[in-house]
This record gives sequence, C-alpha cells and structure tokens, in this order.
Amino acid sequence: RRAYVFGQADYRNYRYAGLQIAAGQTFLFTRSDSKNPLYLSTAADGRPMDYRFDPAGKLGMFAEIGMAHFPKKRAKLSLALKTVLVSYYDWALGVKFFGGSEQTTTRYYNAFGQLSVTEYGSADFFKGYCYGRFTLHKNINLSKRYFIDNGLGLNFDYAIVQGNQLYKGVTVNPLVFQKSCVVQAHYDLGFGVKLGRGSFFIPGVQVPILGFYEWRGGCAALKWYHSNYVPFLAHVKFIYLFQKHAKGCNTPGTEEDRKK
Repeated sequence: RRAYVFGQADYRNYRYAGLQIAAGQTFLFTRSDSKNPLYLSTAADGRPMDYRFDPAGKLGMFAEIGMAHFPKKRAKLSLALKTVLVSYYDWALGVKFFGGSEQTTTRYYNAFGQLSVTEYGSADFFKGYCYGRFTLHKNINLSKRYFIDNGLGLNFDYAIVQGNQLYKGVTVNPLVFQKSCVVQAHYDLGFGVKLGRGSFFIPGVQVPILGFYEWRGGCAALKWYHSNYVPFLAHVKFIYLFQKHAKGCNTPGTEEDRKK
C-alpha cells in the first residue's frame, strides 16, 4: 500500500509490532507548605513542643526500551460495543531515579507557653529503580496525523540504589522507609504525532494511581522519612514498527521495471 511520508511515497509494508524507546525526567510531588500539619507533643523533659515536616521533590531521570504491539483484529467485545477498546499495548524494561528532601522544624516552649528554643533537621535522598511495565493504550484521533494517547497499566519496580536514611540535626522518630519492591497501577497521557506509516512520536506524562505491594489503603506515593512522595514522569516516546520484507520484488513501476 502506498502512503506519503514528508512528501515522499512510502511503499514499505510494516509489521504489527515494533521497537519503542522512551526517556525523560522524573519528579516527586509532595504536600504544599500550607498543607503541612503541625503536631503537638511533649519533650522528654516535660516541656511542651510542636514540630512540622516540610518535604520537597527533586528532578530525576528515567529511560526504557521495549516493544509496541498493534492488534491485528478487534476483539469480540470491541466489535459488540462498536468501538476500539485497545489501540495498541506496549511493555518496557528500564531504570528510573527519584530525588526528594525533608526538613523538620521543632519548637520547644517553657512553662508559661513562651517559645524558648527552635531546632532544625534535614535530609535528602536519591533512589534508583530498575523496572518493568505493561500498558494498554486507547487512542483518540484528532486527525489523520495527531491523536490523544490514553494508557492504563502496571509497573513493577525494584530498588537498586537505596536512598539516604540519615537525618542531619533534630527530627522525630520513628522514620519510615519504602520497601525495595514497588507495584503500582499507572495512568499515561500523551499527545501522539504520526511521523509516517510506521513511526510515532508521543510526548506525555505518567503518574501512579494505585499502590499494591506495600498496602497503605491503595496509596501510590513513596514513603520516606515522615512524608509521602508521588512519582511523576514526563516522557518522550518513539515507536518504530518493524518493516515486513516481502519475498520477491516489491518496487513500484511496470512489470518490466520489476524484472530489471
């Protein structure tokens, strides 16, 4: 079948599967300063005290490589509903790095309720994961070339770089740290551009929506020190379908041209 790519006729045939490569930046979202609660307590010497945790995210990065598969036929449910349920699905193996920090502000009061001492503590961390993911995608076509890419899938992460667990200064125990294994359901939203019959460019974002392995009410955030950190991935993805090499000559022209 003939198509045009950047003004040039494309006579190549493509398979229903191909290589997909993605990379980008990561970030950990946390509570805003206005939503950090103030905790009231009593010091070991009996003085009243209060403390507050102030978390923050840092930029990281990720990269992955895998395969994309486009269904050859529509499923019976898709035919019954008269809509395409799965435009394509993809999977990948990769590495990703997240960074974050936390600061503790502790204030002590005298017997008259007056502020006597303010102490601070802080810590920062970077964690690295190797991971595998699987995602189902539903495309909403805007035109022959542009589409909205919606994805829903699972990612399985395992920590290969453990984050810092030491605090500088004063903080409040206990400290809680995410286990090495993380299993999450994620949502992926992208804006797709069809570069040609067999290639796609899809910038987008990915966020976890549900956590499974370490059950905390389905919370998908990573727990570190005293705070929750929600991973956010901004990616650029390329899909290249494999070319199908037909037997014999498949060049355009007359029968005599093909023989030559």
